[in-house]
Amino acid sequence: MQAIGRRMQPHPVASTKPAPVPPRSASGSGRLLLFIDLATPTPSRDSGSVRAHRILQLAHELGWSLAFMPDNGQLPDESARLLHALDIELVGTPGQPRLDRWLQHHGHRVEAVFLCRHQVARRHLQLLRAFTPARIIFDTVDLHHVRLERAAQLHEDATLLKQARQARAEEFQLIAETDATVVVSHAEREYLQQAGVAQPVVVLSNIHDVVVAERHIENTAGLLFVGGYQHHPNREAIAWLVQDIMPLLRKSVPGAVLHLVGEMPQADVARLAAPDIIVHGHVPAIEPFLRDSRINLAPLRSGAGVKGKINQAMSHGLPVVATSIAAEGMFLRHGENALIADSAEAFAAEVARLHDDPALWQQLSLNGYRNIEEHFSSNLARRTLAALLPPD
Repeated sequence: MQAIGRRMQPHPVASTKPAPVPPRSASGSGRLLLFIDLATPTPSRDSGSVRAHRILQLAHELGWSLAFMPDNGQLPDESARLLHALDIELVGTPGQPRLDRWLQHHGHRVEAVFLCRHQVARRHLQLLRAFTPARIIFDTVDLHHVRLERAAQLHEDATLLKQARQARAEEFQLIAETDATVVVSHAEREYLQQAGVAQPVVVLSNIHDVVVAERHIENTAGLLFVGGYQHHPNREAIAWLVQDIMPLLRKSVPGAVLHLVGEMPQADVARLAAPDIIVHGHVPAIEPFLRDSRINLAPLRSGAGVKGKINQAMSHGLPVVATSIAAEGMFLRHGENALIADSAEAFAAEVARLHDDPALWQQLSLNGYRNIEEHFSSNLARRTLAALLPPD
């Protein structure tokens, strides 16, 4: 078993500076849940981190003791503070034991494991089976192979298609070898069921709560896109938005300013910036943009799962114009709680229509709140998580 551990456990990447707070030990008492993901949650930077952090919070509220291992071995300051606040023990970060050594001491007490993302899960599943009696939950986060397949089709890229096929084989093997699988949308669950998956598949989507505020179109201005440039569906979306959609909007909505929010290399910032395109990069707080913008844009042309940029906007009452791929799994209905269009011309036309229609804007704002309450609330996620984890 020790040999398995040495073979499967990657060497942690050293952090550039120590964590601002010491980690606490969760292994002394209580039912123990181990959470393994690619990285520790940094909710200010990506939607997946928002979801992971909320799952950890809800598990803590349900009475579980928690341990967390980031597969990359890194512990940013933001993550350290969040995990410390939930009394989460750290594994595999600087100064903490490697996963195999930690499991030798605590594996017998681990009752459940959240094993996130196929590239992480395939590295650690054998080790976890050897050292724990735990119910192992494979959290796909999104079906990676679906995202790659769509990108391969969009760009007619044979290399991407090969990667998609490999990812599909790995994801389906993990689904078969774990005790339950988590997906983020009903569309993904239906896809797996149609593909013949017989194992339990549970929908645990993004988790957001309504930010109650009175919204009026006259207090808003500008168009907003949120998304980190390192994520290839966001790069595609920004390129399409800047090159094909904005030239149309300059004619139909003269003077409209596009705000791009999300981490981006400086070379790309300089290339994309224009008098009516402001590239903000990473911002310490997204709330002012959600409060002041008039329309949130989600012009995704590939990708999978559910889109945190849409959840985030709707939770703040900010109306959304999206493509069909962006709307997938989001319970969006054109003209009722969002506007949906797939060509550059149609997308720009819907933005222009919404920009100057106060009644439509107000309707989408209110129905966006309802969408979050019905499908993405903390209460719904808490019930789902309680049913998914082993009973006491």
